[in-house]
Amino acid sequence: MPRPLEALAAFVLIVITLPLTLAVLLISSIFIGFPPFHLSKRIGRYGVEYTHLKIRSMKSGRETGRVFFEAHRINFWGRLLRRSHLDELPELFLILTGRMSFVGPRPLPASLLRDLDTSLRETVRPGWTGPAQLCLLRKGSLDKRLQMRLDYHYVRSRSPCYDLRILMATFAGVFRSRAVNLDPGGSADRIVFAKDLERDETSLPHEQEPRS
Repeated sequence: MPRPLEALAAFVLIVITLPLTLAVLLISSIFIGFPPFHLSKRIGRYGVEYTHLKIRSMKSGRETGRVFFEAHRINFWGRLLRRSHLDELPELFLILTGRMSFVGPRPLPASLLRDLDTSLRETVRPGWTGPAQLCLLRKGSLDKRLQMRLDYHYVRSRSPCYDLRILMATFAGVFRSRAVNLDPGGSADRIVFAKDLERDETSLPHEQEPRS
């Protein structure tokens, strides 16, 4: 989609969804906590880091860096936000400012891209939706390596018609998507992450008890 048209579409959607966005922010402030925004650093086009904006779907607490290991921090409202994808409404502002596109690779933290060749996926802006997001909608889970393959396939195959098909499939998929899989044992990369986390925690120096 041409950049001016994309920015115009994002602006129109922001205006249309503004009452809904404000209502979600208010409810999230009550049931999850204030502030209702979740800010994180993600990798965008050309490998440039930017601040990613979403509505909080988890209560405050200890963070491990992967939402799949923080299921205890997600209440009913948080699960509803993730299931309906209403937490992603603020990403329209990122599309408006050119940090993201409507369709593209999933925006990911740098820690999840370590030891991976990301040069191809970084030639385009990260997307509000894309083949990887569609896979997550349909299955409720997404392996990191499959995600990379889907992102690469999109970059090689992208076209205005392909983008339109992905957008239409996304809007249809939101109404019949599966719940996001929050089981930490769900995939191989999560198991490895859990083991690494446990090893790091056991290797930390512990404070000695004061002698009496």
